[in-house]
Amino acid sequence: MKMRIGIDGNILDLTPVEKARLKGLWAEAKWMFDFYECLFDGREFIVPSLKQGKEVTPLQLEHYAYRLGSFFSKPIVFLLPDAPRYQRVRYAERGLFYFMPDKEYARLPFLYAGKKISDRARAKRLTPAAQYLLLSHLQLESLDGKTLSEISSSVPQSYLTVSRAVTVLEEVGLGYSDRFGKTKVFHFKFVGKELWKKAQPYLASPVLTVRYFDTFDGSGIIGGINALAHYSHLNPEEMQTLVLDRNLVPEDNGLEDGRYRIEVWKYPPIGGGPWVDRLSLALSLQENKDERVQKEVELMIDAIWSTE
Repeated sequence: MKMRIGIDGNILDLTPVEKARLKGLWAEAKWMFDFYECLFDGREFIVPSLKQGKEVTPLQLEHYAYRLGSFFSKPIVFLLPDAPRYQRVRYAERGLFYFMPDKEYARLPFLYAGKKISDRARAKRLTPAAQYLLLSHLQLESLDGKTLSEISSSVPQSYLTVSRAVTVLEEVGLGYSDRFGKTKVFHFKFVGKELWKKAQPYLASPVLTVRYFDTFDGSGIIGGINALAHYSHLNPEEMQTLVLDRNLVPEDNGLEDGRYRIEVWKYPPIGGGPWVDRLSLALSLQENKDERVQKEVELMIDAIWSTE
């Protein structure tokens, strides 16, 4: 039976998911939830409604969200009974989306971020997630012609993050999407080096912050001049530049120089190798005024498409 719920002045129609589409879903999920689907502002998502008398922790919901998202290949928004503020905070900390219609509580950022482009400012630069998709496509694996679910399986990003990133790429004119029934397939408008050149006005350095240390006991991915030396004929320098996750950077000691230059990036380097990827490296060095450095950066980029 259909359900209607009101959230922030919007009426959402929830339609039961057909039984045939639940074939293959594990038994515990069926025991815990009733399943609905919803279309709002052109966005489709699955709504697992917690059955009366059932209880679930935020950690368990996180596991359900991951598995159900993989099963349905759509965003998951839980329909839950009212909960106190501290519980809603715990849901948010685990990245969960939900309705609590009794009090009209909802955490639906992807819905409100998805309003019509004419109703909000268009993107002027790529977000870190959109830049990651673009550079991954250019260097690692083609994402052209893939569904959003397939893209999410190819990169370390959730379905929701991929959906937002694709929207940004479309808004700046670098891509477009086709729909085949309920499936959305993304395409880049340009190929190879032409795509890289068209993207230039929308790209930014991946570097978020820089810190310096005289001693450093950890490890990281090599960036900066020494990464460029690996990709080119430039000589390495004594100072080592390492790219680290922000959670692994030691406490700032206030140095303005040192033997180690630690960069915290807005997104992880692509490819997982010992050196940062070439295109992200080029963007990280774009403010370097040394003509030798910029010449080697140019040669490094040209080498990516030397076989075209």
